[in-house]
Amino acid sequence: MSAGAATPLLSTLPTRALLGRLLTLRLSLIAGWAAGLIWLHWGLRIPMPLIPMATVLGLMGIFSLATGWRLRQAAPATHLEFTAHLLADLVAFAVLVFFSGGVTNPFVSLMLVPVVIAAVSLQSRWVWLLAGLATGLYALLLFFYQPLAMADPVAAYGMHLAGMGFSFLISAALIAFFVTRMQAALRTRDHELASLREKQLRDERILALGTQAALAAHELATPLATIQTTAHELAREFANDPDIGADCRLLEQQARACKDILTRLATRAQDSAPLALPLDTWLAAMIERWQLLRPDARVRTEWPADSRSFVPPDGFEQAVLNVLNNAADVSASPVEFQASVQDATLTLEISDRGPGFSRVQQAQAGRVLFSDKPGSGWGIGLALTHATLERAGGSLVLTERSGGGTCVRITIPWQDTP
Repeated sequence: MSAGAATPLLSTLPTRALLGRLLTLRLSLIAGWAAGLIWLHWGLRIPMPLIPMATVLGLMGIFSLATGWRLRQAAPATHLEFTAHLLADLVAFAVLVFFSGGVTNPFVSLMLVPVVIAAVSLQSRWVWLLAGLATGLYALLLFFYQPLAMADPVAAYGMHLAGMGFSFLISAALIAFFVTRMQAALRTRDHELASLREKQLRDERILALGTQAALAAHELATPLATIQTTAHELAREFANDPDIGADCRLLEQQARACKDILTRLATRAQDSAPLALPLDTWLAAMIERWQLLRPDARVRTEWPADSRSFVPPDGFEQAVLNVLNNAADVSASPVEFQASVQDATLTLEISDRGPGFSRVQQAQAGRVLFSDKPGSGWGIGLALTHATLERAGGSLVLTERSGGGTCVRITIPWQDTP
């Protein structure tokens, strides 16, 4: 990006938020001017033009009330509106300076505050507009202003020095305020950009995997049908052999299960609406299908009897099966599967007694491709599961189990489907 097209640093903040901060600053300046006016006129007995200055402060107060009401409305704020607010504040400040000594007023440098705010919030053309107006108003105040009636020049000089010091403190505070806000906005923007880049890279990998899976599913249909038919014929031929016959029947079941998976995949590709089932029925059917695919795995299940209709989000069942497979792969003990529903949220907990994950892996689970099964895992199961849950508004959290192992907690929003 070229320097001429650079984005203002605080433009990452919504314009409504900028208006809110400008309103806070305006109210602080109104309070400061009112306190100074009271101190000079009644405290130091310096005659001040109370009526015009109080009128300006009153108009600024009314404008502030209108701004507060505006911020409560749903209509979006624009940068042009924000610029108009800065122009109004600059003109009002110049009028107050006109009635209180012009450029001899030590607080005249605060006329730069709207320009500084514009420089970190708006595009360059608006910044130059405010800078030009501030320069023109300052030039006018060199020749046209209402001087303060002070008879003692020594006291006037002392007050001027005190005012300059106070003006310096205010300027330093304002600069610190906006610079810290600028840094916070930059950190937030960098964090959001990093998260978006990470999500984009993960989505690209998953999209590539999905494309390859669709092609593989199409090509696997024919050989799976051949395997199923051959296994069926072998099972009949060796029906009297307890070992070979059992293996052939198992092979036939596995081929049929793979074919069912391909059929469901083709059904989803046709955008067919998933079938609504009672929650407990869907959970039982899912565990049954998984046991068919993993007859060697043992599982202990626990879920409430819940007959409310449940329509699983696209890919949710496969996401749960991925976690179940991971748990079965690393644990010689039975996998524990628990389900519960609370506050319109379905929670699934899948626990194992495997070696577990490191803290770094727990923090990166689903976001970085890694495998805790060297030589036998591709590390994409958790990434696919995390992406599926994220798309459905859910989440996946890994925690350590007491006594060793890992507990994977899956949560997903759910309401009864009529």
